[in-house]
Amino acid sequence: MAQLGFNTDDYDPTDDFEPLPAGEYLTMMTDASLDRTKAGGLMVKLTYTVMEGQFEGRKLWSHHNIENRSPQAEDIGRKELAKIANAIGILAVTDTDQLLNQVVRIRIVIKNDPGYGPKNEVKKWIGVGGQPMQQAPVPQQQTPAYNPPPQQQAPAQQQPPAGHPAAQHAAPPWGAKQ
Repeated sequence: MAQLGFNTDDYDPTDDFEPLPAGEYLTMMTDASLDRTKAGGLMVKLTYTVMEGQFEGRKLWSHHNIENRSPQAEDIGRKELAKIANAIGILAVTDTDQLLNQVVRIRIVIKNDPGYGPKNEVKKWIGVGGQPMQQAPVPQQQTPAYNPPPQQQAPAQQQPPAGHPAAQHAAPPWGAKQ
């Protein structure tokens, strides 16, 4: 006889995984990966962890096609990634690790999936300043200033700079990359 090693009384058998109510949630991207689609394309899979409120710790997911035999699906996925990068203040995403531990407010809706029932779908990505960032602000007046030598780009796992919105929020232990 094989021993299972846990007590089933410690778990609630009626605990259903219901979608979160539609609305906006402050989240951190705690996982980002590049995976093959069933048809052989490529998609970016993102996991968001809610950072505050009644649903703190809950996870949400989004998938974004970046290579697809359907030009329309590829275009939609790439536009969504551009919106995400814009919301977190990254001009060019070259690696999924750049998305890790980034704080972003997302707007979700409930979509009825015929095969699985109601589920959450991320519809909008909003910078933590309250509005999506359209572009970098243009300085009013340019004055000559000391230009230090260029620094090497920091590895993706370092803490964000002090002025970065993610610096206000410590990465939760479940968001740390092992």
